[in-house]
Amino acid sequence: MGIKVQTIMMGEVEVDEKAIITFPNGLPGFGGAKRWFFAGEDEDVIKWMICLDCGHICLPVTSPEVVDPAYSPHIPEENLKRLRLSSLDQGVLMVVLNLPRDKPWMGTANLLAPIVINPSLRLGEQVVLMDERYSVRTPLVSEEERAKIERSVEAQKRQGGEE
Repeated sequence: MGIKVQTIMMGEVEVDEKAIITFPNGLPGFGGAKRWFFAGEDEDVIKWMICLDCGHICLPVTSPEVVDPAYSPHIPEENLKRLRLSSLDQGVLMVVLNLPRDKPWMGTANLLAPIVINPSLRLGEQVVLMDERYSVRTPLVSEEERAKIERSVEAQKRQGGEE
């Protein structure tokens, strides 16, 4: 049996109850939003984490290894205990992305506050790390790549304006 929810991204969808991840403490900035589900195809690098309690809240997320293959956060023991994980290996990590609509190549990932999920119990928590190695705005592409894309977009705009 599924739960119907009206979303801003996909219209009305039916969500299987087994796909719902509960965040008992909510997410920072979204305290009352405790039930979420993921949308997107298995092969998609970016998924959408959609709030079941408020379908207009949709967060783009990805695996942190996509952004930083060496990502190795230290998740405090108390967080693992709340999620009933004996080790991080049993969980799933995701990071929230910031993708500017007009310039997605300027997107960033929040590696400082990963989302940790216990997939077997369908529990989640966003953990704010005390780790100087990570930032809330880690670029998705290098500065050189950003500049190259920007030049290409500007050139396309100029060509489009001449026709």
